[in-house]
Amino acid sequence: MIRTLRNGLLGASIMASLMLASIALRAQTATSTATATTETTATTKDVQDSLEEILEEPESADAYRYDPQGRRDPFRSLIGPTPKIDAGNRPEGLPGFLIDELKLQGIFKTRQGFTAMVNAPDNKGYSVRVGNKVLDGEVIRITATSIVFRQEVNDPTRIERYREVVKDLTPAASRR
Repeated sequence: MIRTLRNGLLGASIMASLMLASIALRAQTATSTATATTETTATTKDVQDSLEEILEEPESADAYRYDPQGRRDPFRSLIGPTPKIDAGNRPEGLPGFLIDELKLQGIFKTRQGFTAMVNAPDNKGYSVRVGNKVLDGEVIRITATSIVFRQEVNDPTRIERYREVVKDLTPAASRR
């Protein structure tokens, strides 16, 4: 698409240059015809070079440069970069997993109340009870069909510091 755009713009610039050249040629007298042709050719070459420079594709993805002219970059996050948590910095077991990484497998009832079974990315199953902590929150409620987490939200644009994340046993499509 960029090449098509480039070819279209180059063709348009050449046509515009030729029109300017013909107007300049009509305005010139017969004695200065040679001078006008040289100037038109130089102008056409300058326009063509500047268009090629503008439409030149960047060599890599890192070549993007934004000229803000006093404005913020619209492609940068307002809340800053998301913190990257290395595998070496995470605690072992269930407290080392994010809520989004856990998959609810089952819920069973014990004398102490409901207990949930979740699968983690390490391909192990974990028993979860109310009050168990995970990396970005904790379990606040377990019902017969779902588990509810309180997730810590690090978003300066929100007033609340927490949000509730519900993981259901049955998919949303089959509940209808």
